[in-house]
Amino acid sequence: MALSIKSICVSACMLILSANVFAQAGFSEINNEIFDKAHLRNIQEAGTLHYKYKKEHFVDGEREDTVDLVLSNLRNTGRKDTHVDFFSGPYNRPYQDRENQQGNTVAVFFLEFDVREMGKLFNKGNNNNRWHYLQKKVKWALAKGANKKEVDIDYNGKTIKGVQYTVQPYINDPKKSEFPLYASKYYIFTMSSEIPGEIYQVRTIVPDGDSWEEGGAVLIDESLTFDSFEAS
Repeated sequence: MALSIKSICVSACMLILSANVFAQAGFSEINNEIFDKAHLRNIQEAGTLHYKYKKEHFVDGEREDTVDLVLSNLRNTGRKDTHVDFFSGPYNRPYQDRENQQGNTVAVFFLEFDVREMGKLFNKGNNNNRWHYLQKKVKWALAKGANKKEVDIDYNGKTIKGVQYTVQPYINDPKKSEFPLYASKYYIFTMSSEIPGEIYQVRTIVPDGDSWEEGGAVLIDESLTFDSFEAS
């Protein structure tokens, strides 16, 4: 059934407002790195940040897609206007354009997508309440902090330095019996000031067990990874 223009606009407004709820200024290092930092300051020209989405699911199989963040109207302050094309074709999600931005919002959009999809899988309850609950758990986990380590990133044929943050928002959740598959889910954020837009990857892992380390068995692996910057 085709959506009306009004319903699409309402949906877009709801999505962008929900994404803003993740941001909690002045808490942990990871929280500030994702939500408060001027990621776009290392880009000096208009253009598009290209990201590759990849999903591996033990039931649904594999899917790949793209996310593009278009930067325009550069200001002397380093701020820019942004437009996001989040997924393609029937998977495209509507988000409003943003003006005068200093931060890279792809991580926020990915988190909003993630909790909305998970909210559909709760054993019970209103869907709207379910994804809001999950959103709060991710927000609180990021506000408290994350495990941090330095990593090497392969970029443009060379190795650059990055920082990786990892959290498990639901591991001790009192309601995790309502979504047992995801109770041990990992959220992994990889950042580098040498990457245009500074966000290299946002990744989630559902381990085949209570814990996971790189190379271990997984049930679900989803990631959004920086691919390139294309000048206009």
